[in-house]
Amino acid sequence: MSNVAILWDKPSDGATFSGGSWVSGLPLDNLKSTDVQEVARSTSASTAHTRFRVDLGTTRPSMLSMFGLLNHNGTTSAKWRIVVTNDASDADPAQRQLDTGLMKLWVPTVVFGSMPWGMFPWDGVDPAAYPGGTIAFYIAEKPVFGRYIWVYIEDAANPAGYFQAGRFLAGQAWSPETNVSYGASIQWVDPSEVSRTRGGRRIVVERPRYRIFRLRFETLTKAEAFGQAFEIDRQLGVSGDFLLVLDPEESGEVRFRQTIYAAKAENAPIEATYFENWEWSLLAEELI
Repeated sequence: MSNVAILWDKPSDGATFSGGSWVSGLPLDNLKSTDVQEVARSTSASTAHTRFRVDLGTTRPSMLSMFGLLNHNGTTSAKWRIVVTNDASDADPAQRQLDTGLMKLWVPTVVFGSMPWGMFPWDGVDPAAYPGGTIAFYIAEKPVFGRYIWVYIEDAANPAGYFQAGRFLAGQAWSPETNVSYGASIQWVDPSEVSRTRGGRRIVVERPRYRIFRLRFETLTKAEAFGQAFEIDRQLGVSGDFLLVLDPEESGEVRFRQTIYAAKAENAPIEATYFENWEWSLLAEELI
């Protein structure tokens, strides 16, 4: 199991979004909102309209290793490409610090053997199998520095006639030196209201279900405890959002079931358990 990746410090949230062509009432700035239902929508599905640029500015150098695009309406044949560059127009390939090339926006998500023969989709993609909504993410092999992030979407045949998404995140993901401890859990929460009539009939008022992840880090270094865990609690509290991938190297059908866009349900103590060793826990509550 590869070490968990947590994207919590997101310079993209303070950036300027531009490029492409987007509906005035559903602008690119909606990609900075923590409400993934508040989407940005292109004026058409043409590739000239579905691209966008993220200008991180010059206030501080931005180290980037992880990128996420959430609640998109891309078809299963859609592709995306991420470029990090110091060229505002992305016209000079020599200034590209990262170029992913075209990647599939969707990856296979059906657990092999979970469906009867003949029902298994040829591409292995079941859009409903993304439990937290449509999520695409990319984690680079090593961090890069760059002022501009260009995101190119290719989905010209989208039957909706446009491309839309509810959130874009970019920054340096945190992966601790020692992975989460055994006992990490994933749980579905069903807030539906259940009651009984006087005659004994069971009445259910359905509410959308969501997941919670419980993680414990039992062997943090001092730098991790006070440089990452401490700052996550201080800066995010219970209102800030993050994208967490429990096992980035897992196959797609499991990886996305172990991926969550969330907020913290609480701040947990940082405990000194023995000499130069620190413990901290994270309770992640899904944002839908």
